[in-house]
Amino acid sequence: MYNLQDYYNQFGKKHLNELWNGKMACAFFNSTRTLTTNELTESLNCYTFTLIVRGEMSLMNGNTKLSFCENDIYTYYPGSLLRILDVSDDFKGISLLVDEKMAHSAQAFRNLLRASMIPLSQFGKTKLSLTSDVASRVQSVMMLICEYISQPLSLKNEILEMLYSVFIDDLISIQAFEKTRLSITKQTEEIFISFYALLQKNFITRHDIGFYADALNITTTYLSRIVKSVSGRTVVGCINEMLAVEAVWLLKSTPLTVAQIADRLNFSTSAAFNKFFKRMRGCPPLSVRDYR
Repeated sequence: MYNLQDYYNQFGKKHLNELWNGKMACAFFNSTRTLTTNELTESLNCYTFTLIVRGEMSLMNGNTKLSFCENDIYTYYPGSLLRILDVSDDFKGISLLVDEKMAHSAQAFRNLLRASMIPLSQFGKTKLSLTSDVASRVQSVMMLICEYISQPLSLKNEILEMLYSVFIDDLISIQAFEKTRLSITKQTEEIFISFYALLQKNFITRHDIGFYADALNITTTYLSRIVKSVSGRTVVGCINEMLAVEAVWLLKSTPLTVAQIADRLNFSTSAAFNKFFKRMRGCPPLSVRDYR
């Protein structure tokens, strides 16, 4: 997958300028630039929160079409199958992008999952609609992060991590997540978070549910029940989504043949990979290859 540094190298140098510190970035989007990010969106290994400041946007979240307007937030996390369809000419948005490594650091990772993946599964959507007052407050925090990223301060990283925690906590409060969270025990949450961390590191080499269950010292049935209750997806579904995202990235960013990609992703044969890709993407692998 593309990491945040890859994103910066390809799209951000011209627009982000100093709004990037190696771990976090702020990006400002108009209609044209928003559509160009489709080149990376489906394979971007970072967490992104985008506030719609003005205008409208529509996107596909898997097989579901979603529409966004002013004061809405949409969330992207690694493995999300999001693709932007259309934006209005007057579109303006601000995004906070958080590197996967930073997001996976202990408490920050837990807060991030609580603010994005877990509520997404329970609310059944990737967007959050805010009142104008709340949207203004969230935007103020995002702009403050942008300001500090560009400052040459000795404690800049610590300040940014603190502001990021404030931002995440605000999202949790906005979604009244503590009420929703009563249905998920602490143990269930910890097991799911541990599973997702393992998945990020091992999905290419391990496609079997038994590996993840054994690593967590639980049964496959228990792991399946936990993942389904928290994310709304099966364990195999989670693995397959990550594999599909990685496959698209390899097809678009490398000269590897389909057979080589199948081997790299640990499929038994090219035919098995082709069948998998067509089932996940609805088209053969070569149809998404970038020949430019």
